[in-house]
Amino acid sequence: MVFRVAARTLLELGADLISSDAVAIYELVKNGIDARSTDGVTVEFSIALPRRDYTDALTRISELLQRQRQRNVTKDVVTAEMSDIKAFVRERLLASAPKEARARIQRALDDAATPEQMCAQLQQAYALSNSIEFRDTGRGMSRGDLIDAYLVIGTPSRRRAIDDAIALGSEAPFLGEKGIGRLSAMRLGSRVHIETATADDTHLNVLDIDWSSFDDLDKLIDDVAVEPTKGLKKPAGYSGTTIRITDLNGSWSPRAAREIAKDQFARLTDPLAKTKRRFRIVILFNGERIDIPRLDRTILDYAHARVTGTYEIKEGNAQLEADLWCADLGKRNAPETRRIFLEQVDLRSITDDPDTEIPASALRSVGPFTFELYWFNRRLLHGIDAIGDRSRVLELQRQWSGIMLFRDGYRVFPYGDERDDWLGLDRTALGAKGYKLNKLQFIGRVLISRTLNPQLIDQTSREGLTDRPEKFVLIETMQYVIDRLRTFLDEVDARQRHVDIDLEATEKRVEGLEKRARASIRELEKRHRDERPKLQELLEMFAELQIAFARAKARTVEVENERDRMIQLAGIGLMLEVVAHELARSTEYTLRMLDDSLPAQLPADIAPVFRTLRDEMKTMNKRLRVLDPLSVSGRQRKETFGLAALIREIFEGHAAQFRRHHIKTEVRLTTDDKDVRVHGVRGMFVQIVENLIQNSVYWMDLRRADEDDYVPRITITIGAAPTVMEFTDNGPGVQPSLQQEVFRPFFSTKGKTRRQGLGLYIARDCATYHGGQLYLSDERRVHRGRLNTFVLELPSDLVS
Repeated sequence: MVFRVAARTLLELGADLISSDAVAIYELVKNGIDARSTDGVTVEFSIALPRRDYTDALTRISELLQRQRQRNVTKDVVTAEMSDIKAFVRERLLASAPKEARARIQRALDDAATPEQMCAQLQQAYALSNSIEFRDTGRGMSRGDLIDAYLVIGTPSRRRAIDDAIALGSEAPFLGEKGIGRLSAMRLGSRVHIETATADDTHLNVLDIDWSSFDDLDKLIDDVAVEPTKGLKKPAGYSGTTIRITDLNGSWSPRAAREIAKDQFARLTDPLAKTKRRFRIVILFNGERIDIPRLDRTILDYAHARVTGTYEIKEGNAQLEADLWCADLGKRNAPETRRIFLEQVDLRSITDDPDTEIPASALRSVGPFTFELYWFNRRLLHGIDAIGDRSRVLELQRQWSGIMLFRDGYRVFPYGDERDDWLGLDRTALGAKGYKLNKLQFIGRVLISRTLNPQLIDQTSREGLTDRPEKFVLIETMQYVIDRLRTFLDEVDARQRHVDIDLEATEKRVEGLEKRARASIRELEKRHRDERPKLQELLEMFAELQIAFARAKARTVEVENERDRMIQLAGIGLMLEVVAHELARSTEYTLRMLDDSLPAQLPADIAPVFRTLRDEMKTMNKRLRVLDPLSVSGRQRKETFGLAALIREIFEGHAAQFRRHHIKTEVRLTTDDKDVRVHGVRGMFVQIVENLIQNSVYWMDLRRADEDDYVPRITITIGAAPTVMEFTDNGPGVQPSLQQEVFRPFFSTKGKTRRQGLGLYIARDCATYHGGQLYLSDERRVHRGRLNTFVLELPSDLVS
């Protein structure tokens, strides 16, 4: 037994796989490209009566017939209404249509004596008088090609050729490979007439298909006979194909043809390519040529920012290089540049998304690609001599806006369309602070290849790439690059102006983080009633935080028009978010530590965990109170303590976490085994070490996932001033080009669900408060090409 396929299945398949008229036309033009047409492709619309008018006429005839059957109308009324319908159709005939087509419809109307005749004759005349024709001078098809390839849905012939090219590393011979392009003709109209010939043929090969024949519920697909026939003698030296589609399904007008030319054919080939030659496409509507716009590259010279880069596979590992540039952002700033260089482990991190679960191998199997993005601040655009006034420049920028994807120089549909947001730019822009980069502001392209990126495959419906890990690597990488561009623009902008405090947004973020922290404390209180006094103390600190924030907010409002005071308070918004972030992180971390501890171990484990939490909370409370301009009691209280003892206590609080992650730890003393005494704010040193630990755990986990025999290790060396602490882990380390970047607020190369980018910023701020510095050492102790050691230096008067 074998499957038997109903004839109408072919119609349903075409409706599902060819999603729009634009896709259908695109597929038929691609056939001419794949046929290596020497004279390009001509698409000719011959439209005598627009479909909407044809439909209106049929509706009026149908209503007249119904009334006639119900005997609600006299013969004279029928004659009068028929005359009105005929006049309506004649008025709607396009003056530019071929005379023969107009005459055919007029004869059909004149010869109709009854409503039934008029309906039947108008339908027949419309089917013959409206057509779309595709002509190319490519290789053409022999009779055997029509039988063995064209009439085989899903033919594998092109796929085999592409697979061979991939294996050899050569250029892909075809754009299409799925063998369903012929269903595009079905989408456009019910009837198709094909005339084709190869260079070796003496006569044209003709094929006629009436797709309505497949709409019989009782027929199987084998019951519908379709067979090529021998046509007229072909012109000497001719090869090529003409596909004429009639009984059209869509409503076509000069405006619709212009929209197709502007939105689809203008972007069929890469408009950003510097070459002036492109595959020739001619669009005719009733004999009049429709212009296909070209991008005036002059506008790219007036972009306010750009990013260009490459994603490559070198020696079996992926790497990303990108150059960022910005011009005057309206602040009279000088142009600035920045470079991004990420290696395999960094890319592994930024694509670490639990929702997609991208395997590490996809970073390599995605293959190399390049990108070129131009960003425009539309508010700052002005007239350009080579283009026109400001309105023309804005129109041009909008026309070409979007980030398009091209494979071997031809567009992957629908990426870059006005309604397509494949990189999620608009969603991200809604929640972004600072510059909001949406798809309308970009003109850009991403370039891939069929042979170098074999896993980036189109969906059968031509609605983008199939959902594979490699697709998500491409998207996550591009989203990260654009996010770095946004941060770059924010930093340039911030240096040129005073920081505006968005207190409302900050207050909402602080409230959300505070709720998370309070929820953790309530849960701790339920589980550990003996620690209720300490937890109550933390809740009282929250009350003080709220009062401090309210006073800082009130004071900021009072002086918002005072320039000097606003400069002093400019950092409040960021600091509030930093402190709230640390509150949430600390309490949630404490809860996780307790969850990881065995019941029998709780009494021994709880004390250091709660001491660490209390130290952090007290320090954060004081830091926030210092932000209150009316407060004089919020100064930090310093004390003298042993740094090694403090670190061992912190490690003790992490004991369960370290066991779970198989992390070995070591604290070394270089001062004759004598602990180094530090005079400072104990809680701030806790924050420094805690943030370094959290960072290390994340990156060592990432390395452990890829290396079975890897043993993660953290080593802290304590010494005399100025270098009082060196923190080294044997994780993947930091790429040297990011040595300073990692300390910037909100910079991170972690996966986007973990990408907060405040930990190292907080740690360095704590060091700076004590007159010291925290930096990433140039010394490469673990990896030859990466940095693994953070150094804390303090002035000698704080260390004994």
